[in-house]
Amino acid sequence: VVEEVPPGWPDSRVKAFGPRDPSKIRVVSFNILAVPYARTQLATQIMYPYCPSPVLDYAYRQPLIGREVHRLDGDIVLLQECTYFTYLKFFQPLFGEQYHIRCSLKASHVSEGCLMMVRKESFEVLEEKDFLFRNLFRTSQAYRPQLEEVAAKWPDFLDGILPRMSTVFQMSVLRHKASCRILIVINTHLFYHPNARHIRLLQVMCILGQVQALREKYKSEGGLLPHVILGGDLNCLPETGAVQLLLNGEVASDHGDWETSSQFAWRDEDAQDDEECTPSRPSSVPSMEADEADVVQPLPQERWQKGRGIGLRNPLGHLRDAYSSTPQHFTNYVHDFSGILDYILIDEGLQSDGCLQAPSEQDLEPHGGLPSVLHPSDHLSIAADLSFRSS
Repeated sequence: VVEEVPPGWPDSRVKAFGPRDPSKIRVVSFNILAVPYARTQLATQIMYPYCPSPVLDYAYRQPLIGREVHRLDGDIVLLQECTYFTYLKFFQPLFGEQYHIRCSLKASHVSEGCLMMVRKESFEVLEEKDFLFRNLFRTSQAYRPQLEEVAAKWPDFLDGILPRMSTVFQMSVLRHKASCRILIVINTHLFYHPNARHIRLLQVMCILGQVQALREKYKSEGGLLPHVILGGDLNCLPETGAVQLLLNGEVASDHGDWETSSQFAWRDEDAQDDEECTPSRPSSVPSMEADEADVVQPLPQERWQKGRGIGLRNPLGHLRDAYSSTPQHFTNYVHDFSGILDYILIDEGLQSDGCLQAPSEQDLEPHGGLPSVLHPSDHLSIAADLSFRSS
């Protein structure tokens, strides 16, 4: 028995968005607020003090999450903060017949990560890859020049910070059955800390490098590169360097966001992880510890770029925000903070024909923010109807 939810803005915004058009590709992204993070003292007393305990309880929130995903009816659904238990016992039984579903867990003791759902009748899955940021950046020779410079500039990074990074990048290569076009879809939840803008820049750098490698692998005989859809909770406001790298194509080595490298130090209390009393399994990303013989030689100071960071270029050129023509004011709305943290980004070969709009602040104020009796997460779901641009 599920308590009836009162009507309100969640219903009206889904109705305004309209039903799925089979001629388009509907992409949904949603950070669903993992069970352990809603139980912490940080959550109940600081972030969501306005939210009653029964409403924060997952027994109340889970049906609302399922309803949101069902009503949005995406062709590609990208979820963040999905526990393995929720994937196995909720999403797989509820949506497994209609969607190809996989869960890629972060490398932490909390069994949560990214979940990707792909509509079976619309797409063929060609390849699936998971990358653990800490292992990719530490072991891939593709990023060795960048690693050598940051290891020199940030002395604690290589041994004190990077090994604790649990971020996973979930990627799938899909063939769109109706058009035979190839798409590379990325789902991620970047590391959060107010003084970690430099970390998120490195994470975006690694994502873009892996996407470009997949694009080259699946390039057509005529030289046509696959399309790109990147969605998720990037934990970045639009004006930050990581988003500028994605949308504008480059970030300088002396960009202001690199300065957080001098302010950030890992402390156990910085970790968002918390114990979860639910079944779990080992991370879906294999362990790739660096070979002891693979020693990183810090770059000599005379070869450093100016500033605290490294210059970065987007190998894809630049991506476009699916919401660029209908910008929102926030995707996250909690005590003392509101802003855009969630994105659906696309390459130049795709266009956004319509987006799910956010409620107004006046809609949220009666309940103090998110989550609430009407909405199950501190993040809004976002969604866009995409189509291929004419050649």
